[in-house]
Amino acid sequence: MRGPGRPRSDQARDAILDAAFQLLEENGLERFTIEGVAARSGTAKTTIYRWWPGKGALAMEALLAHAELTVPIPHTASAVSDLRTVLDGIARSFAGATGRVVASIVLAGQNDPPTLKVYHEKVVEPRRQRLRDIIERGKRNGEFRPDLHVETLVEAMYGALYTRLLIRFSPLDEPGWMDRHINQLLEGALPRPLCGQGAK
Repeated sequence: MRGPGRPRSDQARDAILDAAFQLLEENGLERFTIEGVAARSGTAKTTIYRWWPGKGALAMEALLAHAELTVPIPHTASAVSDLRTVLDGIARSFAGATGRVVASIVLAGQNDPPTLKVYHEKVVEPRRQRLRDIIERGKRNGEFRPDLHVETLVEAMYGALYTRLLIRFSPLDEPGWMDRHINQLLEGALPRPLCGQGAK
């Protein structure tokens, strides 16, 4: 009889996801194959196809299981401070192995719409919603203008991250760049002074 421990199916699944993420790091999504994952994990292709319909679905689950995408969502008294914490965390994760895998998925996804759709649903949208929630909280507590367009600010915040990730004109871990980026964006998000305020 087998002793206590994790079921073999769980162990096989973990081995597949480990192998898949390793191959994504090494080769990107375009050269990522089910055959390669099967060989690396020591698992039959039929087993992989029983759990995932294709390489896009497997790649996405491997990314979610292994990449440093889980950025703690702070809830302090300052929405501005919380935005800095979240965006700093995303920039740090994109600067390493996670960023290489994400870039390969986004680039290959231009010719693979189903995979790009899953990436958007599973990775991008949940993280954008976290930023929306923080910004809405900032509007409620008076840190941001009440008429601030939340989606525009979210687009601008994420846009710089993906520009550096995909075009690589400047490193994501450049000291101070995220602070400069956030400061510039928030200049237009902070409450406007009342007319005559500060006048002598």
